[in-house]
Amino acid sequence: MDALEKKQHLKTVLQHWKDSWQEAKRVWSPFVKLREPVWCATTRTAHREGLTGSFAMIRLSDHRIVIDLEKVLEEGVADYPVEILAHEIGHHIYTPANLHENAVLLSRIRWCLADIEDRAPFVANLYADLLINDTLQRKKGLQMAAVYQQINQQGESNSKVWQFYMRTFEYLWKLERGALGAKLSKQHPMIDADASLAASLIRSYAKNWLEGAGRFAALLYPYLMEDKEYEEARKVFVLYLDAEYAGLGGGMITGLVEIDEEGLASIIDPRVEAAKGKEGSEAAGVFGKVEAGGEGPRQRYLNPGRYIDLFKQINPNANEQELINNYYREIALPHLVSFPLETVNPVSLSLPEGTESWDISDPMEEIDWIETAVHSPQIFPGYNTMKRIYGSDTDDSETKRPLDVYIGIDCSGSMGNPRQRFSWPVLAATVIGLSALRAGAKVMGCLSGEPGSFMETDGFRESDVEVLTVLTSYLGTGYAYGVPRLETPFGQPAQNRSHVVIVTDDDIFRMLGAVSETTGISNWVTMEKALMNAGGVGTLVLHSAPEWHREEVVRLQKMGWHVYYVTNEEQLLSFAAEFSQNHYSVRSHD
Repeated sequence: MDALEKKQHLKTVLQHWKDSWQEAKRVWSPFVKLREPVWCATTRTAHREGLTGSFAMIRLSDHRIVIDLEKVLEEGVADYPVEILAHEIGHHIYTPANLHENAVLLSRIRWCLADIEDRAPFVANLYADLLINDTLQRKKGLQMAAVYQQINQQGESNSKVWQFYMRTFEYLWKLERGALGAKLSKQHPMIDADASLAASLIRSYAKNWLEGAGRFAALLYPYLMEDKEYEEARKVFVLYLDAEYAGLGGGMITGLVEIDEEGLASIIDPRVEAAKGKEGSEAAGVFGKVEAGGEGPRQRYLNPGRYIDLFKQINPNANEQELINNYYREIALPHLVSFPLETVNPVSLSLPEGTESWDISDPMEEIDWIETAVHSPQIFPGYNTMKRIYGSDTDDSETKRPLDVYIGIDCSGSMGNPRQRFSWPVLAATVIGLSALRAGAKVMGCLSGEPGSFMETDGFRESDVEVLTVLTSYLGTGYAYGVPRLETPFGQPAQNRSHVVIVTDDDIFRMLGAVSETTGISNWVTMEKALMNAGGVGTLVLHSAPEWHREEVVRLQKMGWHVYYVTNEEQLLSFAAEFSQNHYSVRSHD
């Protein structure tokens, strides 16, 4: 076929597929509302849309379907527009349906792929395709089996995953062994048994497909453990992977920080379940299961590193800084002060301030007839009519404003990286910072690990993004919080009074005994002057035992500093919640 004939054939196929679009939507419901697919005449154009490998894909971020018509012709499936389009529509309205459900699906599958969590998107795509295609073949009467037979004409594969997958469809659709391409001589009894379990699973969880995700992943786990087998499977399934990165370009998804208890409970190996069911005993799944290992308050949250990995699978373009900001923000939310409520008292009075001409476009009731008559005994509406104008008095009552807060965090080598493991100091700082912002105050955050380096916001800010970006960063330098950092905001009396909170450990006393290299001033002097210039409450949160450094602590207290002891990092959250309630809750302003 020469270039001209190919171009004409593409036009014919395009028109045929466009004409089939409405029919494909009606397969699911006459009320389906989706924009027409992005039709790509060439594979190069499809690549620009993000479609690589397959001839179709979905995007949940903008609810679109992308079709590579050149690839459709190459694979010989041009005669199945309704089947393929209905399949892609199924991804939008059935599974995964939306960004949140897609995220939960990946999360549940990851729990059952110990040490191979990177394969979760691949497993999720295969699972969703089984659910959709079984519905279309059995309930909607479409020729999904014919599509697979057409694609598999190019030759069978030695991949065990491929054999398992095709055998599952054969069980679902009551087809003869090998009907979808796999030779009988290559079908292992274990694959046949697993495919039978998979078919049963797809039927059982068709309506509650999220509950079956973990079980399906457990079935597939032994086939994906070996890298070689996984890579071979990817090569075979590349044409079918239309929703592997469906969440690409999506925004932030909330609610994934907390461990999904329902998901954990549903992670059961169907092989174990079937075997124990025969014995009449209860099944419990541990096959390939990732240890939950909850962190944070009540150990109910994901590890931050695992959270970032999950989101990178949901949306490979996700910004890591935004993810870690959201991680600590979500955990902090239950501990924040309530939003302040404004009580409005109608004390303002309307005061007459004179008159002006009334125009015919003004409401009739605004005419001041007395002033009009005084102005002229002969009244001509719109010419000599007058209206009264009013002003309001001003409420000069005093308005209470919450004090700003400076949060200094020791980020020396002894502190862990908050992106790799959960950080109680960062959570405490987040609770205080977000509570202050919620109350209307400004926040300045500072990480300091000195001698070495520091990072701070550009003064006191009203943006939670700016504050969290600093607080969730990591330095890992030096041995303590650098007291000279207080010179930046409090070298001179602050324009707005501010609280000062410093979270550190025993090494702060070694730092206090030093002298600033730039100014030659003792750090003890800097601490005293900073608190005086701040004008608020100064609190040193000390991870230490109360009986240590008694003399130094007394010296700080005489300056006006409050010293709050914590003997384990979990107590930092209690301090942060208490501090926020005392200084930024509605009650604290009463």
